[in-house]
Amino acid sequence: MTRLIAGCGYLGLPVAEQWLSRDCDVTALTRSPGRADDFQQRGLTPLVTDLASDSNQQSLPSADVVLWAVGFDHTVGMTRDDIWLCGLQRLLNRLPYAPRRFLYASSISVYGQNDGQTVDESTPPDPKTEGGCCCVAAEQLLRQHCSQLFPETQVVSLRLAGIFGPGRLLRRVSDLKAQKPLPGEPDQCLNLIHVQDAVRMIDLVSTAASVPSIINVVNSGTVTRRQYYSRLAELVSAPAPVFQTGAGSARQRGGNKRVVSRYRSDLNVAYAYDDVLEGLEQATAAG
Repeated sequence: MTRLIAGCGYLGLPVAEQWLSRDCDVTALTRSPGRADDFQQRGLTPLVTDLASDSNQQSLPSADVVLWAVGFDHTVGMTRDDIWLCGLQRLLNRLPYAPRRFLYASSISVYGQNDGQTVDESTPPDPKTEGGCCCVAAEQLLRQHCSQLFPETQVVSLRLAGIFGPGRLLRRVSDLKAQKPLPGEPDQCLNLIHVQDAVRMIDLVSTAASVPSIINVVNSGTVTRRQYYSRLAELVSAPAPVFQTGAGSARQRGGNKRVVSRYRSDLNVAYAYDDVLEGLEQATAAG
């Protein structure tokens, strides 16, 4: 089995390592020669290229599964469109053969609902943020490209909730200890997924015989922002959280909605941290 990953970071790297444990040949794209050396030491096949640029656009290896898990880096001086749309198009243009599946790590920000309602994969996208709009546009671009040039490829949009886990809590821990107000209404729903469980879902979707074309990747145990940050404060011996509330706070935090997956039981994936607060305890203990 051959796999190709664009975006081998907080999510993509553990996916790559999971695939390596299954004896897959995994090629990881990176802009950094230093990262390429690290990937090689881990057993990956690195390919140094910049999908945000038209230069150094050598052909890509064929792969039966492609994963796009590219994050947005505010420090590189490029827009989301540059990276998530133009970069995705460049990757598609360089694929030599149609993969069996193309997995796109999207976001639940495509759902712009803000009235506390429950949404699932049948809910039409209605993004209200720049990131959500870009994810919808990227999903559409990918499906259109594959329908025209790779009709045998199944495109799967994995709409991920907010990813948390070890190493992802430091800034909020610092804010809590400094009693810096956290943006957002305290009783808004907080839709999350532990990084280990996101990896479980991606791994399953890469190998399962049949999967739906859209999957919400989210814990079933939705909590409020107050519950989450109060527990985090307890775990790190910080004062109780202080929230910055008021007009626009729900919009700034991506809306107030409860996101569920109608397909998770059919896929029979068991999350290790379906209880968000248990996952939070593991994440703080692991650093």
